[in-house]
Amino acid sequence: MVVTCDIQFNQNEHGIYFADQLVDGAVVLKADKPKNVKAVILNISGFAITKWREKRFGKTRHFSGREDYMESKTYLMGSETSQIFTIQTGTHTYNFACKLPENCPTSFEGLHGCIRYIVKVTLVIPWKFNQTYTRGFTVMKMLDLNYESPQIKIPITSENYRSYCCGPCKTDPLKMQIQLPQAGYVPGQRIPVTALVINNTNIPVAEVRYALVMLVRYSSPAPALHSCLERITMTTAKSESVLRNSTRSLTHELLVPSTPPTCLRSCSIMRTSYQVEVEARMKGWYSSQTITIPVLIGNVPLWQTPPVIQQQPRSSCMPALTEEVLLQGNEMSKEGEQQAVTEVVDEQNIALTGVQSPADIYPELPPPCYEESTHTMRGDVNEDDLHAFGPCEFAPLYPVYAVPLTMAPTAPVTPEPTRGAYINQNFESDKM
Repeated sequence: MVVTCDIQFNQNEHGIYFADQLVDGAVVLKADKPKNVKAVILNISGFAITKWREKRFGKTRHFSGREDYMESKTYLMGSETSQIFTIQTGTHTYNFACKLPENCPTSFEGLHGCIRYIVKVTLVIPWKFNQTYTRGFTVMKMLDLNYESPQIKIPITSENYRSYCCGPCKTDPLKMQIQLPQAGYVPGQRIPVTALVINNTNIPVAEVRYALVMLVRYSSPAPALHSCLERITMTTAKSESVLRNSTRSLTHELLVPSTPPTCLRSCSIMRTSYQVEVEARMKGWYSSQTITIPVLIGNVPLWQTPPVIQQQPRSSCMPALTEEVLLQGNEMSKEGEQQAVTEVVDEQNIALTGVQSPADIYPELPPPCYEESTHTMRGDVNEDDLHAFGPCEFAPLYPVYAVPLTMAPTAPVTPEPTRGAYINQNFESDKM
């Protein structure tokens, strides 16, 4: 191959950023012999897409949606109307910097859609197919549990009742109650689930199953306003049976794996939520009884130490940049000489240092490790490009903390139990 391209991120090997931060890096072109091109274009974009199909009455309908968060285009070499240029033999480096929008949602790859951020380099070659290189990067919208509703810090309870028919008779109720010490968690923590099963029926409970479930609702404005729901079981556990006319209190822990935070407002065509489910499986042909309770998954855990700042952490103090993309295109010949083509003004360099991360806000918080989610999909960043080079698969990385649950503030009060199994209104009742 005459020209190869490597997209690098400065001091960020895996390309992990929070919303409103600066994405900076370099495009490195290596040519083993001169190559004629009309232009070299750098595109940085962020978008959400949904697409699925449904078959009803013998007809298949296709649904899709799209939402754009950022789009920039910069010519590293040439222009839209330029003549042919020659990429000389050697290594050529072009630095770039781009500010992420403040409200962009967290990266996600799902069954029927994705929220994706990419850097794409296109070599416009005369009389031939263009040569493209694409690299995805992870963007996270900060969801700090310390700034959410105080209700997530107190125990949460849900309960329901159910009776079974046995011929003309009706059994006494099977009562289930589940309790969590708090409603807010981060990946890496364990959710202690206490289930109280009062079996007043004459039917044994074969087993009690526990699950942490992710709900993803995909929406489509075209061809008609419609949505579909994906249910992903992340973590499971099960316990022993409960005999007829007996009571048992059972406690199990559910690990929160690497996963994106709860998102209900940042993206209009894709929403994610989480809930804990406890299912009592009855012996014989009797149907199971399930009770659910919602949990909030963030990417900054509850922490007792006061934060460095006294307001919701965000980097809005950063002034708007004069250009969407700051290009510091510099070329480095094979002799190692470097020449700056464009410089960034000092005022912008000073402003960009004000971006805060969770480590800046909570200095004593143990740093997380970043892991790929095992229950979501891996995306193809080149799915719309038939002439792409380089790796095509991409999976976002999410923070996983080694923070015990006891580090979170303890609950001052015990709320009244909720009557009836909880139904997540943002998903189950959203029939579009």
